[in-house]
Amino acid sequence: MIETRDLFKSFGSKQVLRGVSLKVEPGETLVVLGRSGCGKSVILKHMIGLMRPDSGEVLVDGESISNLTERQLGPVRAKVGMLFQSAALFDSMSVEQNLAFPLLEQGVRDEKEIDERVAQALEMVDLDGEQRTMPADLSGGMRKRVGLARTIVGRPRCVLYDEPTTGLDPITSDSINHMIRRLQKRLGVTSIVVTHDMKTAFYCADRVALLHEGRLHFLGSVDELRNSTDSVIQDFIHGHSGDTD
Repeated sequence: MIETRDLFKSFGSKQVLRGVSLKVEPGETLVVLGRSGCGKSVILKHMIGLMRPDSGEVLVDGESISNLTERQLGPVRAKVGMLFQSAALFDSMSVEQNLAFPLLEQGVRDEKEIDERVAQALEMVDLDGEQRTMPADLSGGMRKRVGLARTIVGRPRCVLYDEPTTGLDPITSDSINHMIRRLQKRLGVTSIVVTHDMKTAFYCADRVALLHEGRLHFLGSVDELRNSTDSVIQDFIHGHSGDTD
């Protein structure tokens, strides 16, 4: 569904990605782990064309997107939806208007169809009847779920999650993790989840990728990750910094 080939990206003198190659299979959930600043979110932004690589390429559904114009990226972004860390809701719009916005951008004009698709997306994230609510009246977890509903209302084939549980309490985080898994099964979508939360990784992942110093350090199953004796992997899983007093 999505592939990165030898991806390099720098910001000034800081090299963030150093030749990352990944293949994400249709229908699977790939969790991308790594320390803060290792390039996890940068990879996601490349996958939807929000950033362009210094070298290498990104393919979506077999099509190279690295050199497409904004207009040409439109059909690609219809296939790939993204849930941002902050949910990125329009605060001046109601929940219903937030969800209708991407449909209108896609050219959907039938009000009945928009109402039905908005209601269906809200039902999928357990927010039935919240159409008239304003974002300011939502809790952090509810904002994330509205953001997720807006991501899936356009019926993408792939959903990118950027730190979906950051800033949420453990119970709300658990509900988001279950929702990611449930949506994958119900919609058959490909999911790529960027996180540093091991509970999210262990619950959601079909496969796990670990970035370290800008490179792909590990790619495999959850069991292979757990059972690895690699010190970088074990330090990350158990939260060991390597510092000594």
